[in-house]
Amino acid sequence: MKQPTPGTPSLLRAINDRAALQALLERGPLTRPEIGALTGLSKPTASQLLIRLQEAGLVVLNGIREGLPGRTAEVYRLNPAAAYAAAMDVTRAGIDVRVADITGAVVGEYHLPTPGRSGGAGRAGAPPCGAWPGRPW
Repeated sequence: MKQPTPGTPSLLRAINDRAALQALLERGPLTRPEIGALTGLSKPTASQLLIRLQEAGLVVLNGIREGLPGRTAEVYRLNPAAAYAAAMDVTRAGIDVRVADITGAVVGEYHLPTPGRSGGAGRAGAPPCGAWPGRPW
């Protein structure tokens, strides 16, 4: 029987990072102790994880939570500009494109009407310049 392969430190870091990102995606801004409690990680591990995610640009400081007993707590959130996803729907009537950030918020959309065709494939063009003002794509 084959022996189980132990988790390497880099694999365990990746699993912990994913768990923290999932918690932030599902629950919104969280403090380090909240992330630790939700993921089962110790406070030092949660701190190291947040430093790593900040350096990667995936998490940003959202502010300070005050007014509760104990120390003030830094609040972290996902960096919406860390990643984008695009979807395109091409039909005979038109081409619809939407772009969403990592949190799922739609940051751009465009509709290009196309004339229906009786046969053959249509050719889609890029949206005109300025379709998404202020966006780099």
